[in-house]
Amino acid sequence: MPKRRIPLTHPKVRSILTDMLPFEVPPTFSNRGFYSFLLKNGVEIEGQDLRWISDTNALDSTITLLFGVKAGTTVNVENVTEWGKKKTRRSVRMGRCEMSTIPFNFRVAHGIDGRVLTVVHPRNQVSVAEFYARYSSLIIYYSSLSEFSIRRPVSVSRFVFFNDHLHKQKVDHSASGIEMVDREYEQLGSYFVYRKYRNIHRFFESYKYHRCEKKYTAMVQVDVNKCFDSIYTHSISWSTIGKSQAKFDIKKSNTTFAGQFDNLMQKLNQRETNGIVIGPEFSRIFAETILQSIDVEVVKLLTKEGLIHKRDYEIFRYVDDYFIFYNKESEQTTIIQVLQETLKAKKLSINAAKVKPYQKPIITEITVAKDRISSLLNSQIDPKVETTEIEEETKLSCKIDSNQLIIKYKTIIKESNVKYDDLLNYTFAITENKIEKLLKAYKECRKTPRDQRHLLNALLAIIEFSFFVYSASPKVNHTVRICRMIQTSTDFLHLNAILYELKHLLFKYVHDNIVQLLEKNTMSAFHEVESLYLITALSQTGKEYWLPESTLAKYFLINIDQQSGDYSRPAFLNYFSITVLLSYIRNKVRYQKLRAFIERHARLKLENVTKHCPRDAEALMLMLDLIVCPDVSVQTKQALGNTFGLDAAELAEVQAANNHWFTAWGPKFNLGMELDAKRSREVY
Repeated sequence: MPKRRIPLTHPKVRSILTDMLPFEVPPTFSNRGFYSFLLKNGVEIEGQDLRWISDTNALDSTITLLFGVKAGTTVNVENVTEWGKKKTRRSVRMGRCEMSTIPFNFRVAHGIDGRVLTVVHPRNQVSVAEFYARYSSLIIYYSSLSEFSIRRPVSVSRFVFFNDHLHKQKVDHSASGIEMVDREYEQLGSYFVYRKYRNIHRFFESYKYHRCEKKYTAMVQVDVNKCFDSIYTHSISWSTIGKSQAKFDIKKSNTTFAGQFDNLMQKLNQRETNGIVIGPEFSRIFAETILQSIDVEVVKLLTKEGLIHKRDYEIFRYVDDYFIFYNKESEQTTIIQVLQETLKAKKLSINAAKVKPYQKPIITEITVAKDRISSLLNSQIDPKVETTEIEEETKLSCKIDSNQLIIKYKTIIKESNVKYDDLLNYTFAITENKIEKLLKAYKECRKTPRDQRHLLNALLAIIEFSFFVYSASPKVNHTVRICRMIQTSTDFLHLNAILYELKHLLFKYVHDNIVQLLEKNTMSAFHEVESLYLITALSQTGKEYWLPESTLAKYFLINIDQQSGDYSRPAFLNYFSITVLLSYIRNKVRYQKLRAFIERHARLKLENVTKHCPRDAEALMLMLDLIVCPDVSVQTKQALGNTFGLDAAELAEVQAANNHWFTAWGPKFNLGMELDAKRSREVY
């Protein structure tokens, strides 16, 4: 049977789906609605023009709002023929658009101080997409110069189906955040194809790693200190055309690939030159370009010192982590000194606190712990279908002692000298797989009440274990994992006619554990997004487990006056909290008073930033989402439009332009699908 090849077309704005957002955004938030608007209306930046397709001026107000088109700007109109179809193309010059914007920053748990991640302004996302399309070849070229890098773009990704058995064998169903060389994908996870390891632990298990362990005596791991926070954007020009040349002719350097990339990164971050936004994939590509030049310089300098790469030493770099194999301590000292000096020339430095030396056997504590955890979980969680000898019937078997499982897991953590955080992604990957095997085994048995009890007991034990280990490190990526396990389990119980009293044992257990976690981390600065995930997951268990209005208000740090009953909050909720809270309460009568407060709160929040509303990413996304939310009052929508200077007619035009921007409201939101989509974007 001949192969049938179906190539993916590459619209210019495709990268908006894959490379623009941090992985950690809440499940209700995505760029899909924005992407659909851009694609449907042919909105793109082409050279010095912002263009869109429309037979009338019906989109002009929306385009002006989105891209900060200055008042009095003339809209150019021309009739064109594309692919045999006549269209009316409208455009304005990019010079008439305000592209220097304020990104939306939010904080997640990471280390002691947490980490600030960024959603850049929608208009800048379109600029990045145009930059990708124009300079993809140069991005690939400047990412190919280093011998060290083991995670770098090597080509623009493709989406290809082969309708034959070979395709089914080759298709990769794993949770990959980036598209890998020589793989075929049913869901695209990145704009570029990356080489070679989707996470660093794959490198530890690779032939290259084992070959180096045979060849060299020792290995030291170092990383760049606060790499993304420390990057000086101008250093990309130093990396590509040389520091002296870039400083000698600044005007000329501004027109180069590096100069354009530098300018772009500044505009989307309020013209900051010290540090770049953290979270989006394009930031990693920017950093990769600079680090590639550092790698090349290190090789040259070490060669002058008489050290030859792949003979006297070997270095691998995964984003900003270096793994240095060597034979002599004196060589290790020289290598680190040269690396430090080279980084310093680009205003970067080694994190001295994270230098980790390893002697033979060169195996990390994490690798040891992973091997032991794999053995533990495979032996303790073994779902299967058994056939009884007497009755010759099939029955589900999966006995799990959750207490023993927890004790043995803690023992491995302690004896391996690792942190929970280092192993939770791996642990949850296995437990997710075990739940899938358990559910599959249940489908293959007779599904008697006894089988249903065995199923629920096993699910409760796995979820109990998962909540225990999760509570030690409630980060967003771990929260996504546990929410996926909850969603998979609850969906299965709803769809498979499990006895009411049995399935609600699990629902009640999930409810109690989520409530306990929300009590512990009530909208703290570092755990806000994690709490939003848990609240969204809790909403899937059914109306029996809806939180009381006063409890929900408490979790969001909303005060209730004991005498008047009025709601108040000392500081503004951020965009994510407002939209997730509205998604949870929807049009339920029991939350009517809280919904009214949230609407007032949102109006005040935008009025507080009226002067720079259109160029403020948080303000713009909040306004666009709320004016199309079916549960927000007409009065609030009008007030939000007024804050942005929209009259009634202009507000109606913007509302008609798109009914889904960034937050999926009501039936448009499917938690299971959103969590599955996260599988394709896990990058670390």
